[in-house]
Amino acid sequence: MTKPVSNYDLQVDMAKEIFLQYDQEQLIRKYQLRADDRWIYMTYLNTPCRISRVTGVVEEYRTDGWRICREFSTVMTVYDLLCYHQGSSAPALFGQWCTAGTFVVTGVTKTEDFTRKYAKAFDSQPERLKAACEALGGTPQSPLAGEDMTYRFAVTPFFPVVLQFWAGDEEFPPKLLILWDRNTPAFLHYETTFYLQGDLLDRLQSIMNEYS
Repeated sequence: MTKPVSNYDLQVDMAKEIFLQYDQEQLIRKYQLRADDRWIYMTYLNTPCRISRVTGVVEEYRTDGWRICREFSTVMTVYDLLCYHQGSSAPALFGQWCTAGTFVVTGVTKTEDFTRKYAKAFDSQPERLKAACEALGGTPQSPLAGEDMTYRFAVTPFFPVVLQFWAGDEEFPPKLLILWDRNTPAFLHYETTFYLQGDLLDRLQSIMNEYS
């Protein structure tokens, strides 16, 4: 019996076709990417990846070689970071950090709701969290608001995010925030910030599990 195709798989395939409609040479110049006749290469969350110039397929390099990636959050983030911004020149980073809720024009979005389960899981293993952040290419930063841990990640060579973590105590539960450059809306859709932060946190949790 044929396994039914999920909506996530359908969206990945649709995004792949849309990617192929873009001017690849412009994307390569715009973000200073390495490329050859078959592939466009980039690094995503400290993992080498490449996009087929013929099929649009995204591949990641693992210990056993190149493997097709169909993880929804990864693929959609890669496509969006490459294709969302219009124009021939890359957008500029402002160098000012804020939460994703800053980009919501109407309504209220509590990003802490999304990260709460990760904060609880990370709280019991602070040393493993530090090791996982560094394994994923994170670089420690000075605290911005009294947090216990701050790491900056190069999602791609041209787009960073910052992770803040506060350990829990008798009065307050653990807290985790992902901070975004204030010009993030020029780089990707608002919805993609949730794909990206979920991908980042899932990868950190997976690395931490490897240490157990």
